[in-house]
Amino acid sequence: MAPVAVGSQDDHARDHTTAEQRIGMATSVVMPLLEFGAMGYVTWVLCYKICFQYLINPSDDRLPLRQSTGIALIVVYAILLLMLLVPWLRLLQVIWTRPDELQPSSSSTTEKKDADPSAIEQYDAYVCDYEGVPLFCEKCRVFKPDRTHHCKELGRCVRKMDHYCPWAGGIIAETTHKSFMQFVFYAALYTTYLWLVVAIFLAENASKIGSRPGTWIGALVVGVLFCIFTFTMTCMTGYNLAINYTSVEAIQRGGITNIAFLITKMPNQQASLPSPPTPPTPSTNVDNKQTEADDDWPVLRIVQRYNDRTFVVMQTKPFQHPWSATLMEGWKDTMGNTVIDWFIPLRNSPCKQRSRSGEFRWGEVVYDMAAKYQRDTGAELALLEGRR
Repeated sequence: MAPVAVGSQDDHARDHTTAEQRIGMATSVVMPLLEFGAMGYVTWVLCYKICFQYLINPSDDRLPLRQSTGIALIVVYAILLLMLLVPWLRLLQVIWTRPDELQPSSSSTTEKKDADPSAIEQYDAYVCDYEGVPLFCEKCRVFKPDRTHHCKELGRCVRKMDHYCPWAGGIIAETTHKSFMQFVFYAALYTTYLWLVVAIFLAENASKIGSRPGTWIGALVVGVLFCIFTFTMTCMTGYNLAINYTSVEAIQRGGITNIAFLITKMPNQQASLPSPPTPPTPSTNVDNKQTEADDDWPVLRIVQRYNDRTFVVMQTKPFQHPWSATLMEGWKDTMGNTVIDWFIPLRNSPCKQRSRSGEFRWGEVVYDMAAKYQRDTGAELALLEGRR
């Protein structure tokens, strides 16, 4: 058998990735168009077929004239439709500008040791590997800021990536997460109102006239299906925002994170560092699952990085989220600090405001890690100095 050339394997993988990207981009255009078509259809059924022909100007003598009811239903429907369209169009506008995508390296052969980490190592703390080096994307050939993940549909790394949603029109990430939450919330309200109105008058029409128009049934099915979908997404997205997780982080929940802390003052006598921790052995005793103290975070090493800045690399425990916060703090971090911000899709999320401490606001567990290291060694960490 003739050997297979490595170059041909790379070309096949590249073609497969390109096909996935084209499919993803196509669905992000087709799906919103289908949704706009469905909205036009249900608007025609509810406003014209039900409100006008059935309530305002009924053609059957057995049906009462209910002009005020029909007009009121149309007005409420128009308000809910506007409340849905505003955040959705805002979401599409932001998605199409692609503000959260990182530019890949100009050279596909850029090695990790040759890439520039200065944009990440400027912070007082950042997520890193065991050696204190910022996380590196092997596909884009660039260092990834904290909470950045590679999106296969876009072929790019995306800041604070949540998921790729063709129904919403593209990537849900740092800039678009707030608008997406508002979009699914208002979509849930809109579709709930839609199917309730259609269901009520469909049942009434069947009992009085014995007729079940197919157009009404179609609108009811569309309303129920999209209501289930958007209500589920509202609950899932709202919960993840409250606990300050993205969907990617929720899937990876339970893992550990290495964090590099900038040291501003070394102790007089540098503390000896333990060797990297070994994975704990499984235990069948449920009462003995916690084998180490909750505040005993492993210290991996001390390293000198960009511009001779010295960092200590520490490791979280499993299930400790570096950006954990209270439910209200987690919610405000993305949705904004006021109730008006929560419902109006105009301002960006507060999480986009960078500070010297890191890409995002650290959770208390990270500050506890830094404080313990200071107590144990006498060193001073920049992260705690910035908090004073």
